[in-house]
Amino acid sequence: MHRATFVLSLSKSLRSFIFTTLAVSSPFYLSSLGYNTIEVGIALFVSMVSSTIFVYAFPHLRMNNRFRALVLAALLSLSLIIMIVYHSLIIYMVAVVVGGISLNGRDLTANLALEQYTISHYEVDRRSKNNAFSIYNFSSYGVGAAASASLLLYRIPDYNLLFLIDLVMALLQFIPYVVVKFPEMERKKINVVMDEKTSRNVSSMKYLFSMDAFGGGLVNTAILSLWFKYVYNITLSEAGIIFLIVNIVTALSILLSSRLSNRMGVVRTMVYTHLISNVFLILIPLYHSLVFSEFFLFLRQTTSQMDVPARDSFTNTIIPGEYRIKANSVFNSVRTGFQIPGPLISSILIDAFPATVFYSAGSIKMIYDVLFFRKYKGFKDS
Repeated sequence: MHRATFVLSLSKSLRSFIFTTLAVSSPFYLSSLGYNTIEVGIALFVSMVSSTIFVYAFPHLRMNNRFRALVLAALLSLSLIIMIVYHSLIIYMVAVVVGGISLNGRDLTANLALEQYTISHYEVDRRSKNNAFSIYNFSSYGVGAAASASLLLYRIPDYNLLFLIDLVMALLQFIPYVVVKFPEMERKKINVVMDEKTSRNVSSMKYLFSMDAFGGGLVNTAILSLWFKYVYNITLSEAGIIFLIVNIVTALSILLSSRLSNRMGVVRTMVYTHLISNVFLILIPLYHSLVFSEFFLFLRQTTSQMDVPARDSFTNTIIPGEYRIKANSVFNSVRTGFQIPGPLISSILIDAFPATVFYSAGSIKMIYDVLFFRKYKGFKDS
């Protein structure tokens, strides 16, 4: 496996630590400043808008890939400095916009298109690609578990310390971006018109991924944190325990993803595991009990992200190499863009009918699974 895979996995891990701590803590931090559920939802909404703008804008900037990555790391660092210095809802939203931060707890940033293209450039054959993207995503959730564990220390929350630790992580991201040799492509090749078959595939996947993203936006990490706080009145430290287990279970499940993909194919791995996870998602609010809600959440996580490495491998196989940066940017834009309404919708639902958040998200995501399988069940991995 190429060195770039491991180095860029480190970069993704550093971002995962930052985004996990910010996503889980944001409802508690903003509540501590006196803001209500709807106002928290507005902040989460702004974070989704800003991260989507970053994903759309950065592929069009005329700079080489290394400098592009370093600029993203610098803006993320600046945003955390703003959070340390100023404390209000407006300033928090400004910081989120500056850094292109997504408070959904997942790394759907402009960095991904660069990193995924670089990994697929160095990892050529199907098995190495499957394994590479499993490591890339496993590292993210493994560090996400460490980030959740760090929240256990905040029985009396010190948010400035939390932001300071995140700032250190953001600054460390400069190291992998200096070390990795990013492959460059001529701009005319990046912007070349896709052939008809590729264009049809990109268009189909764009609409399918938008459906999955919309459902996922209703139940992202920050919304889950807000839901547990609102329904069960848990503390930040207790939220840390919940998401520690969530990230450990998710990380372990991702390790199995490449084995399943190698055995039964990436499409079946994506669809079967995703369907199972969405059944458990719908069950989370069924019994009004913290123990049962946690239990079904943990069960959901056993398979909920196993589709991610398989999907990365699938999209970076079915799309020819010369179109991958452009296609990955489109897919990442769709996944961030269609999550935008989620926080506002979910915060309103939580305030009125909390359980419907999970029923809605699970139903939408299951429809996506069925449609995706119908479209791509004939795909051959090799």
